[in-house]
Amino acid sequence: MIMDTSIEAEKLNLDAFDESINEASGSEIDTLWAILKYKEIGIYRKVKCMADVLGADFDKLVGELPSDTSGRILDQRSRHAIHDVLIKYS
Repeated sequence: MIMDTSIEAEKLNLDAFDESINEASGSEIDTLWAILKYKEIGIYRKVKCMADVLGADFDKLVGELPSDTSGRILDQRSRHAIHDVLIKYS
């Protein structure tokens, strides 16, 4: 599958997530994994929960995620991007 370079760039630019997760404890990272894998809520609520767990600025985190032209957060791409950051610190 060929990925558009602008989407790839968005996926890799999660500095606020990276910084917050870098400072997280092991149990906080486990909590983030549980939130990410929970299927009953959408990506917006997942990021809100993650911001609360991390004590991070929600607007800063959600602002880094890829979105469509109407501003909706792209669920699958966002989950994969957050997954990649979590893998880095797990």
